[in-house]
Amino acid sequence: MRMKTKGIHHITAMVGNPQENLDFYGTVLGLRFVKKTVNFDDPGTYHFYQN
Repeated sequence: MRMKTKGIHHITAMVGNPQENLDFYGTVLGLRFVKKTVNFDDPGTYHFYQN
């Protein structure tokens, strides 16, 4: 059975370098930085919100 969606809610990725991540999503994909929190699944990493 095929399901149709109205779009993507969010995408999650683990990366090595936080600045490279921000540069890629901001410059290449044109997403706006919204906020930064601690990743609750892995407190040693950041969780960036971009849209």
